[in-house]
Amino acid sequence: MAIYIALICGLLLPISNTAVAETKIAFGEANPPSIHVAIVKKGSSISTKDFFTTFVYEQSPVVFKAAILDSPAYRLWTDEYFMKLSGIPRDHTVLVESRKKENRTAPPTRMPFKEFVSVYNLTDQYMVESVPSFLRKDYMLPHHLQCEQLMRDVIVETMMWYSSGGTVSVVHTDSVENMNCLVSGTKRFVFVPPEYADKVLFDHPEGSYSGIDVDDVDYAKYPGLADIRFMHADLEPGDCLYIPFKWIHQVRSHNRNIAVNIWWDTFKNKAIDLERCDEDFDPAWTLDRVDTSGFEDLESSPAMIRDFVTGVIGDNSLYVGKFISSLNLPMMSDSGFVGSMEYNKVLAILRKIFELMDVGADGKVDALDIRDMPESRWTDISVYFKEIDAIEKDAEVIEEIHDEL
Repeated sequence: MAIYIALICGLLLPISNTAVAETKIAFGEANPPSIHVAIVKKGSSISTKDFFTTFVYEQSPVVFKAAILDSPAYRLWTDEYFMKLSGIPRDHTVLVESRKKENRTAPPTRMPFKEFVSVYNLTDQYMVESVPSFLRKDYMLPHHLQCEQLMRDVIVETMMWYSSGGTVSVVHTDSVENMNCLVSGTKRFVFVPPEYADKVLFDHPEGSYSGIDVDDVDYAKYPGLADIRFMHADLEPGDCLYIPFKWIHQVRSHNRNIAVNIWWDTFKNKAIDLERCDEDFDPAWTLDRVDTSGFEDLESSPAMIRDFVTGVIGDNSLYVGKFISSLNLPMMSDSGFVGSMEYNKVLAILRKIFELMDVGADGKVDALDIRDMPESRWTDISVYFKEIDAIEKDAEVIEEIHDEL
């Protein structure tokens, strides 16, 4: 089946340097006209094989128009429907953010699902939670994701975003492949293409995001942004957007807004046997048939560790102290953790990781060491990172006990 792709130029106008200095400029606006990502038009359904070979393997974002109009969720997911649901476990709660303008330092809360539905229109609260089990049967997968192996072996998590609109994200990247499908409301995504990635200062590398004020960009603090040719994607109800692994983006939502994200492991893309994916559309393919592995397994996988460490080293040549500080592990700068027995354990583990990475045995690690490192060492390094995670979790438990006392 032919794939129909349209490229649509945005309507954003270039703004002079003087105007940038005097006017509040939102992220993605003060540049030459933004370009809309590719679009697969309504009615041009494509198979999983075509989707992967045309877009995923090329790491190219694309909007699928009206891709989930046949999903029961598109018709059913009203506030009234949610409030009439029965069979919700009494102890079930959802994670709720308290501010519509994302602030990753503000702690979220948890509340029962129906309580959230009853108050979200009266507050700035919005829900970010794994699609609840009692809603998964309502959400039908878009045709281009209907592949047995993909749904059984590769999906990391499925997330539901639910608000009254007006939410604004930080500039960030995702460590997964991402299919964002909109059930209600509208969204605008602003993208920084990979060739401009070095123009964006990620001053919060521990969380893979930038501190840019997306409503009032400080071009003195972030001068590289003036050189970017941005891309954007506008979503309407029923549309889906593919966001490639680690593409820099920022999101705004409008009106009552519900979206479902399907996140999958980029390092398993080539392991999918696309020839075995059924090309026929199946309306029975709903989320209750999808297996998810969770982020814990992904974050500790050798492939993810390799990607993380490679990004830390870049073109640099790092000695052990600089290597450890460049990892930006939050606990290593926590005043309550530094100097403790657990801190010294982590420090010893990080030095072992450095020794494994120093393939050239010259007291520093660089891109050549990464290139020459045997695969078995990445497995060993991933085990060490799991040990660090275990120490961090134990330390958090101890801290919670102390707080209660």
